[in-house]
Amino acid sequence: FSKNFLQIKPNSNIIIFEQFDNQFKSNTNIVNYFEIEKNSRVLHFVFQENEEDANLQFTNYVNCYEKSFYKQVIFNASKTSIRNHNYANLLGIQSRAELQGIFLGGANNIIDNKTVANHYAPFCTSNQTYKGVLINKAKASHLSKAFVDNIAQKTEAYQLSKGILLSDEARFHSKPE
Repeated sequence: FSKNFLQIKPNSNIIIFEQFDNQFKSNTNIVNYFEIEKNSRVLHFVFQENEEDANLQFTNYVNCYEKSFYKQVIFNASKTSIRNHNYANLLGIQSRAELQGIFLGGANNIIDNKTVANHYAPFCTSNQTYKGVLINKAKASHLSKAFVDNIAQKTEAYQLSKGILLSDEARFHSKPE
């Protein structure tokens, strides 16, 4: 279990690479907290390639302040069950968040993806896009939600979720809100 707190100071540009390549039977729980201050950009790339029975629960909480930008891209090619839950709060005017994922599932994998973009300020933009390919008896889901507060006028919120099933036993569930 690991909790990481990242405070991105004003006018910063940060690129973060996280790689999960666990070969051992385990259950790993990672929670990241991001505070992205005014005029800052964060590009967050996550590569997940865990072996069988190396389960991963991966959660991100992101607060974007005035004119900040957060982009997360998750690539999941694990041979085990993975849970990716990502929450972005757009708290300052003209803040942006992009939560994107690509997943490949096979065998009996269970892939649980959840994204939430909360718009609490005007002129904010969010993009939640997840796409995957499933074979064998793999099961995956993408639950996405865009909340727009009354004060968040001129909001742009985009959601897209697509799955390709390459066997009759594979399942994909998409629930946009």
